[in-house]
Amino acid sequence: MALEVDVPMLDNEYVGAIQIDENGMFIAPSDQQITGGDLLSLVDYHRQNVRPHYVKAQKYYKGDHQILHLRSKASYKPDNRLVINFPKKIVNSFNGFFIGTPVKIDSKEDTVDKFVDQWKNINNFEDISSEVAKMSSMYGHAFFYVYQDETGQPCVVQSSPLNTFVIYDDSLAHRPMYGVQYRYDWQRRLIITLIDKTVQRTLTVNQTSGSFLDQIAAVANPYPIIPIIEADENAERMALCDDIISIIDGIDKVMSEKSNDVDYFADAYLKIINASVSDEARKEMRDNRVINAIGEDASSAQVDFMAKPDADGTQEHLIDRLVDYIYQIAEVTNINDQAFAGNPSGVSLKLKYQPMSDMAKTKASKFKTALRQVFQCVFAVSGVPDDSWQQLEFTFTQAIPENTLEEAQVFNYIFGKVSDKTAFSRLSFIKDPEKEIEQIKAERGEDQQLTADIVKQQLKGGVANDNGSTAEDKNSTVDQSGQPDVSGNR
Repeated sequence: MALEVDVPMLDNEYVGAIQIDENGMFIAPSDQQITGGDLLSLVDYHRQNVRPHYVKAQKYYKGDHQILHLRSKASYKPDNRLVINFPKKIVNSFNGFFIGTPVKIDSKEDTVDKFVDQWKNINNFEDISSEVAKMSSMYGHAFFYVYQDETGQPCVVQSSPLNTFVIYDDSLAHRPMYGVQYRYDWQRRLIITLIDKTVQRTLTVNQTSGSFLDQIAAVANPYPIIPIIEADENAERMALCDDIISIIDGIDKVMSEKSNDVDYFADAYLKIINASVSDEARKEMRDNRVINAIGEDASSAQVDFMAKPDADGTQEHLIDRLVDYIYQIAEVTNINDQAFAGNPSGVSLKLKYQPMSDMAKTKASKFKTALRQVFQCVFAVSGVPDDSWQQLEFTFTQAIPENTLEEAQVFNYIFGKVSDKTAFSRLSFIKDPEKEIEQIKAERGEDQQLTADIVKQQLKGGVANDNGSTAEDKNSTVDQSGQPDVSGNR
């Protein structure tokens, strides 16, 4: 449970000591405490300059694209607005590959391992990790927020960069100094949560007060670090779709214009030359679908539709190029590519998935750091040895399709020519070759023992002949030397 503490208010002044680097990281002097004026100015900067970028990314993910907000065309022109939601496709495809198979968390200590499994199930940690990974791809980074419930048990939730950020110190390591989260309550008051290594403050803006911020509450931070933990997509905090937004807008426009062309064709003008058509005749033509040109010049009459130039080939070529660029720049594999048709070779599959696999490995290394910090907080208040989080092992499994038939052919070719461990390591569905070899030896040992037992049983009881007697019965008479008595004496 939260322990209230008595701490002084933040200094009521504006120093301007917070800096912002080229990657959007907030940096503060490590030897100075943040002031109320600096904190409020930083929240305002985030709300007015950083948050709009994230809001745009969220809108694009949900299908609210720029084309829906362009100025309307004249009323007599087709004005279709099509949204091809590539941001959602890109983000979901990559994160299904990255964390579709939940992260495996292991410890060498059985007690720690059991605690981790139980805590993960209680807190739906696999789902939360998946959401953090998705938000990280949408916005460039996201946060785990560790807290204690009413009973003092450690819990964790995902937190969006729409209203959350971390301030780092100005050392070479850039260690987290403060975690900040802001919101508006039902009275439209700005509520700011400021967390450092010892205290969690709740602050608000009071227009009648002479201070920048008034402190509502202060409780102890029970964790050894700041419990707002950042998970970056990459060092630059670039979202997957940051550098393809213009291409996405382009493909929305091209597809909308193609749809407009279909409407143009359906509403094409009928052209009649060298023939006069009365209003009544036009009505009959429309109802009966028949055109009858009469008069002296009827033989030279021309009746056809006025058609605008057709650029369908150019449009299709542009669409193909834009779609290809989207997947290339985002470095996400297009599983609808014709290269995946049929049964591609294992080498071809690996080459197609290589860029996305490399990007997933980079993200996994950063995600491991965040996960380790989460369990550093959890273990600190759970009775688990405090340093156990250092021994945790995190395994990410990316779902790359494998050509198992090709693998089996390679295995059959090299088996017996290389070590068993090397041969079995070529089979992707065998995760631990050494364990597999031991299992095979154990099964062969059981089979050999079973065969030996059968042979011993048969030898002990004798081998039965066709009439039910045994060889032992048939040669039961022996001489003094122990050899069968063939003299006929019984």
